[in-house]
Amino acid sequence: MHPFLKPLLSALVVLAVLSNPAYAKPKKKKARHAAPPKQTKYLGDPHSKYRGWDYLVGRLRKAGVKDSDITLIYQHPKMPRFSFIPFKLKPRESYSIYTTFHKPFFQELGASFVAQRSQDFAHMEERFGVPREVVTAIMVIETQLGRHTGEQMIAYRLSRLASVLDPNNVRENYRQLHAVDATVTMQAVEARGRYLEDTFLPEIPALIEVAKRSRVGSLTIKGSIAGAFGIPQFLPTAYMKFGVDGDGDGHVSLYNEVDALWSVGNYLSSFGWKEAKTTEDRRKVIWNYNKSEAYIDAVLLMAEGIRTRRGQE
Repeated sequence: MHPFLKPLLSALVVLAVLSNPAYAKPKKKKARHAAPPKQTKYLGDPHSKYRGWDYLVGRLRKAGVKDSDITLIYQHPKMPRFSFIPFKLKPRESYSIYTTFHKPFFQELGASFVAQRSQDFAHMEERFGVPREVVTAIMVIETQLGRHTGEQMIAYRLSRLASVLDPNNVRENYRQLHAVDATVTMQAVEARGRYLEDTFLPEIPALIEVAKRSRVGSLTIKGSIAGAFGIPQFLPTAYMKFGVDGDGDGHVSLYNEVDALWSVGNYLSSFGWKEAKTTEDRRKVIWNYNKSEAYIDAVLLMAEGIRTRRGQE
């Protein structure tokens, strides 16, 4: 996904001409040593029946999650033990993440999908007023229309994000961040941890409810490293709020193309797409989907590319 710098070929040619192989000394090859594997830093009580997730378990109980549901996740042998969760104080996505989506292939993929689902999009647009090109652009960028929905156990991924305020984890993050930047304060680390906990703690009970509705185990739902799942990569709370049964089969599945496109339309509509008359207004709507300027630029550029290719058909 990242562009590579081209070598300076002309300079190499000059060096090759000027070099005299008769006097060249053979260079000794440096021995390559494999980097030692990183050691997982486990935190919490190693003898905990909740596999070290005691802090999170306490927070979930306070939020009203039943012990029976907690046990099914945090006492299950497939649930990894709680370990150190590093985080940045001011994370920011790089534009380079999305450069691969500038390729014509992805715009063609989106245009083809729009053509195949023309009737479904017509009904969605009539209901929510969100352009099919924007909805499709999001689903192409998120998962290439379902080709890559993720293989991570999202119960684990969401649990990590919801556990960053664990005191042991906060202290370790402060130690590491302060070692790199002496201006970092414990208060700043705690504030960032509190934001992440407030954001992701509600996702655990929502995931439990999603699993019950889908009649599957909470640990069986797979998705991204950020805990999102399905074609549009919704978090569990987004599924609960914005998921739509687009094909009318009585079940909302984000792995179903029709349900997915209706759900994305509902999501953007709920954040005010109809009232968004200017590009800046529309950017604010998409910001709610992913708080990244680079992501918003990629979506709008993709949507315009799909629209252009549809006009060429």
